[in-house]
Amino acid sequence: MSTAGRTLRLMALALLAVSFAARANHAARGVPLKAEEVSFAGATDVIRLAGTLTRPGNVPKAQRLPAVVLIHGSGPNDRDETLYGHKPFLTLAEAFTASGYAVLRYDKRGVGASNGTPKGATLIDYAADAEAAFDYLKSRPDIDGARIGLLGHSEGGMIAPLIASRRADVAWLILLAPPTVNGREIVQYQNAQGALDRGATEKAALEAADSARALFDIVTSDLPETERDARLLAALRQVREARNLPEAFVEGQRNTLMSSWFRHILTYDPVPALQAVKQPALVLFAERDHQVPPSLNEGPARAALAGNPAATVRVLPDLNHLFLMTHSGAVTEYPYIKGSLGQGLLDALHDWLDRRASPESSARTPS
Repeated sequence: MSTAGRTLRLMALALLAVSFAARANHAARGVPLKAEEVSFAGATDVIRLAGTLTRPGNVPKAQRLPAVVLIHGSGPNDRDETLYGHKPFLTLAEAFTASGYAVLRYDKRGVGASNGTPKGATLIDYAADAEAAFDYLKSRPDIDGARIGLLGHSEGGMIAPLIASRRADVAWLILLAPPTVNGREIVQYQNAQGALDRGATEKAALEAADSARALFDIVTSDLPETERDARLLAALRQVREARNLPEAFVEGQRNTLMSSWFRHILTYDPVPALQAVKQPALVLFAERDHQVPPSLNEGPARAALAGNPAATVRVLPDLNHLFLMTHSGAVTEYPYIKGSLGQGLLDALHDWLDRRASPESSARTPS
């Protein structure tokens, strides 16, 4: 595509995003929203999570509402899942609330107003925090405990099925860009694709993937910790010298690769939890996702949910990992994208919820 063609396409995508944002804002204005600052115990009583509960302002407090917990992706996310100025969870909260739902979103442990620390925490610990958020909603007299769903984005898309697979009281699931292969495959892809997005040759991108593969072999080995750490340091120094990177690269990568979270995510298999999900589930991938690509994850998702007649899997066009309208899908494009969540995402959510889990629906028992 020519430069002029790319410019016109970006302008068209931006107009669509702005148009949708205006429509979403109009819907929110039509339904007064009430936001309540809340806090609740996380995985343990020592961890106190802070968040915002949003509910329609035109509904009597005594009326018990259906609700949803928003579960973030990896990293130090606040309750809005803020990244490069984008606040996808804030937009989702407004859209759900305008449709008659109560919405709970919260700061991850050690972020914002939540205490605790991410040090030593794994996917299992973050799942326990999300389950605590679910239980908090169930404890509230203004929430219908039989109609609480979970929406997970990225890593949250692995956490939500983990909770639902062991709890029949989860009413439904929405998974946005959920990894459905182990973290090792995801991160190796990200290393190669990220190199391509930064202008590297295909040969250089493959070399980046090979380099990551060698590091992961060390991290997941059964070597004694001191020997594993020594080998990792030596390998990282070789990478630094080969790429002429600053010395800080070595320590930064060492801290990440040796963290409890990263070592666990490399080998975690999301499929068993997905296979155990019996509740209605909507799984949405973004066509131009360069972090959790449909090419790697859509097939396993369909296979894992094949035994669930209430599950729907779709790939939405023209969206990136954050479900923003995008030209390339590259992470490097995130800071320059304007507008809110893509029209395709909100329409897909609205249509599915209207059919499967609308506020007017009677409570459903998972089949």
